Parts: sequence; C-alpha cells; structure tokens
Amino acid sequence: MKVVIIEDEFFSAEKLSYLLQKIDADIEVLAILPSVESSLTWFRNHPEPDLIFSDIQLEDKESFELFRQLPIEAPIIYTTAYDHYALQAFKQNSIDYLLKPIDPEELRAALKKYENQAYRMLKKGLRFGQEKPKEEFKERFLVKKGNHLAVIKTSEVAYFKSEEKLSFLVTVDNHKYVIDPTLDQLTEQVDPRKFNRISRNRLVSLDCIRKIHPHFNGRLKLELDPPEEEEVFVSRERVQAFKDWLNS
Repeated sequence: MKVVIIEDEFFSAEKLSYLLQKIDADIEVLAILPSVESSLTWFRNHPEPDLIFSDIQLEDKESFELFRQLPIEAPIIYTTAYDHYALQAFKQNSIDYLLKPIDPEELRAALKKYENQAYRMLKKGLRFGQEKPKEEFKERFLVKKGNHLAVIKTSEVAYFKSEEKLSFLVTVDNHKYVIDPTLDQLTEQVDPRKFNRISRNRLVSLDCIRKIHPHFNGRLKLELDPPEEEEVFVSRERVQAFKDWLNS
C-alpha cells in the first residue's frame, strides 16, 4: 500500500510512519508534506497514493483547502489533536478521524476499515471518490408561495420536519413551506447520502449540520443552519446509524 502523510510536525510524521511500518511492512510512505502549498505541488506532479494521512492545521493553511483546490479521489484518514473538525472531515472523502497522540490499535482499526471499504468497492468495480450507480431521487418540490406556486430544488432544502400532523420543508435561506409527503415518504424520496432521519419528526441534510454535541441519555444535540427555536436531537435509538451515516 502506498501512502502520503500530510503533517507539519516532524516527530508526529516520523512516529506515524514508524507505526504504519510496524503494522504492515509493505506500507510505503511516498512523501511527508508539511503544508498545503507543498501538497498541491506534489499531487499535481505524482500519481495519487492508495491512502492519505492528513493533519488538519498545517504550517500555512488547513488541509481542507488542499481538497477544495484539487479533485483528489484517494481516501483520507485525518490525524489531529482537535476533535471539533470531525464533522467537516467526514464531509470529505474520509475513512476515519484519529486524535493525537495516535493509538496504535486505533490506527490498526482505521487501516482495517480502509481495507474493508476498498474490498467492497473493488467488488462493485468502483474506486474511492467514484460515484455509485446513479439512483433516482427527488430533485425538486412544488410548494405554495403566497398566491402562486414555486419550485424548490432539493439542493436548497436544509431539513424537513413534521409538526401537528403536517410536513414542512425548510430551505437553506430559512423559508418554511407546507408539503404533502409525510416524513416516511420523504425519507424514501431523497438521497440517503445527503439526508438523515435523525428522529421521528425530523429529516436533515448533511450541509445544514453545524455542530454536534453529546447529550444526556445517549442522545446527540445538533446545531443547525438555519437555526431552530427548539433544541434538535438525534434520538438515542438512531445515534449509531447517524454516526455510521457521517462516516460512510
């Protein structure tokens, strides 16, 4: 397996390289890159590795900037001292998110996760970063807007919710419309990679989630954009499925 390490702390990079070799002597570290700028230069001039290990705070910018500028398909395992980047990391092509100092067993588990996903995709004839065969999902909704009808694209939807036996669509610019489908029907109509049913009365898009907080009784509390007046929770029985969705 060929890997690249994006890390601006020399000893952290060396330790990670040592741990990888200890876990699997066939792992080859192609490069250790300390910045976004050096990473851009390297990836523009070399074939992609099988796997990328990336810190987030580098010597010039956050590594997310690299992946915004280049369409890199290789999967990423993030390695960082901070846990508040986790949501943003999972929106990238990430396999796992490891906190420093890196635990060897967590690193081994992350590599195993990569191998399992690579095997599943190989069986389907796909590569990381390659789209799955396209499924048909709802692309727009017809809503009543004042005295006329309007079309809202699904990409403009922040979340759906049910209140008092009615279903509502809430847009990213915080407009709210009554719609006919129930949340059960909507869950089947929208792309499950982009929307998650976090509770009986709420179906949210990945892009509207701003922060995730552990909460009492095993639930997760979400901060959404646009914000809600009431607190929003991932119900306890849906927490594991929600985490799997973020990490898919």
